[in-house]
Amino acid sequence: MIVSPLIVLGSQSPRRLSLLQSLYGPDRVLSMPPRNPDEPGFAGLSTDEQINQRLRQIVRLKYADVKAQLDEDGLQSGHHETAVVVAADTTIVVPSDHGRIVLGQPHPESWQSEVRDWLQNHLSGRSHDVRTCVLAACGREIQEILISTEVTFRPLAPEVIDWYLSTEESLGKAGGYAVQGHAAALVQSISGSLTSVIGLPLLETRSLINSVLDAETRHR
Repeated sequence: MIVSPLIVLGSQSPRRLSLLQSLYGPDRVLSMPPRNPDEPGFAGLSTDEQINQRLRQIVRLKYADVKAQLDEDGLQSGHHETAVVVAADTTIVVPSDHGRIVLGQPHPESWQSEVRDWLQNHLSGRSHDVRTCVLAACGREIQEILISTEVTFRPLAPEVIDWYLSTEESLGKAGGYAVQGHAAALVQSISGSLTSVIGLPLLETRSLINSVLDAETRHR
């Protein structure tokens, strides 16, 4: 009897978990957030190359953390020896006069003023990039991809910004918005993967998981 491999998601994001479960079902997907919440930031990085390298570094650190947990818990033994670890991170990149700026998650104590500034000065009536890096690993095989999606916001009147802030949806969201929620009303167009903007590009993630499983099977 062929046992379907366990998919271990190295993320605390409920959105990524829901997306991955929509592909494989809740019984095959285990959520195992990294134990270390500290991540290198994007301060001082202004080029696409620098930002992409840091995004990949963050995802690799998440994978290493989760892989260590798996080894300690013994989930890589028995019929879970073909477990696939998936780690991902998403960031919002906006153009500026001096290159690029990364909009992370707003600070819990100052999120309203931060998000208001982002909406007014960086997102309203403009396009920005949503970049998601995904890593999948099985056994000795590790592969990763970086997906960039262009999102364009409508011009936002002050009362629209006030309304969006009143939803309190911005908390814990990269860039201060959730396209799967009330922020859908702010978006004019999306060029690329909608699910990547939510946090996990489904089609590409599925292909990546299949690829590492196939490669690991060939190694055996």
